[in-house]
Amino acid sequence: MYTNEEINLITLSSFSLPYEINKKLLSEFSSANPDFKKYESFLIKTFSQGVYNKVTGDYCEPSYRVKILRELEKKGINCVTYFSEEYPETLRNIKDSPVVLYCKGDISLLKSRCFSIVGSRRTLPKILNSCKKISGELSQEFTIVTGLAEGADSKAIEGALENGGKVISVLANGLDHIYPACNAGLLRKVAQSGLVVTEHLPQEKPRPYYFPIRNRIIAGLSVGTLVVSAGAKSGAAITADYANDYGRDVFAFPYCTDVSSGEGCNELIKNGASLTRNVLDIFAEYGLDLKGRKKIELTESEKIVYELIKKSGEAFLPEITNKLNKSVAEIMPVIMSLTIKGLVAGIGGNRYSVIQ
Repeated sequence: MYTNEEINLITLSSFSLPYEINKKLLSEFSSANPDFKKYESFLIKTFSQGVYNKVTGDYCEPSYRVKILRELEKKGINCVTYFSEEYPETLRNIKDSPVVLYCKGDISLLKSRCFSIVGSRRTLPKILNSCKKISGELSQEFTIVTGLAEGADSKAIEGALENGGKVISVLANGLDHIYPACNAGLLRKVAQSGLVVTEHLPQEKPRPYYFPIRNRIIAGLSVGTLVVSAGAKSGAAITADYANDYGRDVFAFPYCTDVSSGEGCNELIKNGASLTRNVLDIFAEYGLDLKGRKKIELTESEKIVYELIKKSGEAFLPEITNKLNKSVAEIMPVIMSLTIKGLVAGIGGNRYSVIQ
């Protein structure tokens, strides 16, 4: 089932070393006989002599390897390692990519086109409804990636599954545990029709510091991340920071200034995230159309005018012509074409806005 290289990494991962250490050791463990002496002082200094002895002793012991693989098989867990064909390039190219992913469900989704939706557990009911709706719409084009928390994560999962879409739920604990317990039923649905994935050993319990680390996987799998709610300091904002670091697209719902659960979203928009009012704001970034979900072909002139209007929220015709140093006669056919394609609408007084 697994190649020798894959078994080497599964064995390495069984020692519960931090992911940074696993990544550092990665090149050595493509071999069945890694040069442990090369890392002896590093491992002993980082952990202890006892940990070093256990790693070097058990790693090469055939019975230990067989025991690990049998336990994983018994639990219905498939492993996708850094050396596996199923390992997604989106993760392979990030800093501190996980060495092994423990999976339940359809591992082919790891290589599908993914988009993440994240938010706070304390999200306003109106925003939760919007989160569920936009997740269902996005799931027609993307595999939705999120966590398993109450609030935004749960609604993102429900929205995708209820619309026949696919979901990847990334956990901050091992697959022996369900956190929160109230989402046990939702987790089963994801495992049946989507994918549940974690970098932790099955027996590993959820720990507070695992959650922000987990968020790098959510962002790393995805071409873009939508933040539907986020306090001034929140896990959702951390996911967006990872996405920015990886050069991925970041989107955020806008909020009134007195809504604490939206402070992080407004800050993200202030720092360059795309303000998102509906799915068209996201689809437009990827050349997609909500009706029929076909690609919208835009000329260079249409792209320039559309981006100008979108950036401003709404734009006055004379402002458009002045900024582009074009005449009304040159700009109006472009605006009319964008209107026909369903991307722009007139709002009166020679003002235009992207579709609400």
